[in-house]
Amino acid sequence: MKASLFIALSAVWIPLAAQAIVNGRFATAPFLKGVVKVNDDCTGALIGNKCVLTAHHCLAKNRLGEVMLPEFKDSVVMESTNKIKIVSSSAAEYSDKRCYDIEIAVLAQPHNLGYNLTKNSVQGQSVAVAGWGFLGDYTIPKTLQFLQYTAKAKFVPSEGIVVPVADGATGITFRDSGGPLFACNGDQCNIVGVANGKASGSTLMNTEHLWCDVSSNWAWIDETVKANCI
Repeated sequence: MKASLFIALSAVWIPLAAQAIVNGRFATAPFLKGVVKVNDDCTGALIGNKCVLTAHHCLAKNRLGEVMLPEFKDSVVMESTNKIKIVSSSAAEYSDKRCYDIEIAVLAQPHNLGYNLTKNSVQGQSVAVAGWGFLGDYTIPKTLQFLQYTAKAKFVPSEGIVVPVADGATGITFRDSGGPLFACNGDQCNIVGVANGKASGSTLMNTEHLWCDVSSNWAWIDETVKANCI
């Protein structure tokens, strides 16, 4: 795609529907092997050959933490002890006209599992999210989940990407901040956003999920990836 930053391997081209169990259940391995845990508390997505895209607030307490690369058992993504240290990180400059809670962390070792990013608009598109965290009542151990939203995404310049959730759910998991939002065109899937929380005005019965969008942060992302991640 003309507007895509090509920093990916074959994982990006695997159809989502064929490779993941959707709607909050366990995610299967092939497409989602680049979705990692950050500091055991957040989610991130591998980009380039040695970087992680996540939320700025996920690294606020421990800027030089680590990420966990998942294991795969019987085609299911599992927690592991395979971790890589974060050696540096960079955040986008503040702007009151876009969502800036976004960060790129550089890892001590290359991973070679990066996803594509795109600055194309997701207005009116179907999107999907992946995230590590507790299921439902928070008593089941953290696991990687995948959810295809039923509502279409909308772009709000002052907030980012907003996705309505019909049942008022707070998220597919607890502690999935920083996780990737995917948009797909056929078999080609790109990361378009970073999990940030709830949109302004969300209520228990009328929730909208909020994502810092790649497009509004494109200049910073493009520069940072080329300097640190390829």
